[in-house]
Amino acid sequence: MRTAELETTFRDKLEQAGLVAAMNEEKSQFLDLPDGFFAEIVLNDGSKLAGAERVVRTVREQLEEKGVRVDSIVRAVWRVKEISFVGAAQGVSGGLKAALEFGAVLESGSRQCRVSIELTLAALNKLREKLALPEKVGFPGWAKDGDVDEHVLRKVVAEFLDFQLSSGGESYWDPIRFPKLELNEWTVSYMIPDTRAFQQLQAAIDRFFGESWIEDSLETLKLQGVMVQDFDRALPELSTGRSFGPGESLATPLTLFQSLGEVERKRLEQYYSQKVSEIPEDLKRKYEAIFSN
Repeated sequence: MRTAELETTFRDKLEQAGLVAAMNEEKSQFLDLPDGFFAEIVLNDGSKLAGAERVVRTVREQLEEKGVRVDSIVRAVWRVKEISFVGAAQGVSGGLKAALEFGAVLESGSRQCRVSIELTLAALNKLREKLALPEKVGFPGWAKDGDVDEHVLRKVVAEFLDFQLSSGGESYWDPIRFPKLELNEWTVSYMIPDTRAFQQLQAAIDRFFGESWIEDSLETLKLQGVMVQDFDRALPELSTGRSFGPGESLATPLTLFQSLGEVERKRLEQYYSQKVSEIPEDLKRKYEAIFSN
């Protein structure tokens, strides 16, 4: 048997069962392996999974009787429909865990399923680091005020689910069989890398408020009538005072900022605010006119 024949066999049986129309042509695959074959049947409608699994199981058994081995996967394409914050995660015994719990509704065609995601406190501290927020050592959870925005948390969880659902083959995640996931600090670091534009702007902020240039920077803001805390208006001035290094002046700060994703924009604003808070008191008094009370 060849791969084309295997594919035809599966398609014919799925068509007889009224399921071939639900197949995702792009993601489904049929491969020739050294010791047999591999068939991955991917559906656009999760409500058809049980029927497709029965068909695939029957075809496999029939082929095995003929000495043909076929490893197979039947899965659906899911999308994230809804994310909600539940609260502090609880263990089986009812005690609190070092994690926050989020609930999500996934959708595949006419079928929905609910999953639970635990964002560990180590991952939360990694997010705080990414957003230039202080780590809350010894703090047992998340604070609604003065902490990572709930909107950002839900967005990170949604991106994590999208990442999990993007894998195919034997590494795919089945949300029906395994409805619980953990989002840890290593995954956060992988999911939120620092883009080149972010690194450039962060370095620009460091130089703008660096010891050698801070007075020139504050003087520039004063001449422009820009309050130091006003990030949006101060952003274009980051290119003054040699805030950009060699080869970094081709794109304006505003252009670079607009190229960032929502999370990196938020991180950069938080980072800028942190740098403003670190300005020496003598300079704050000297340039009092451009500091908000």
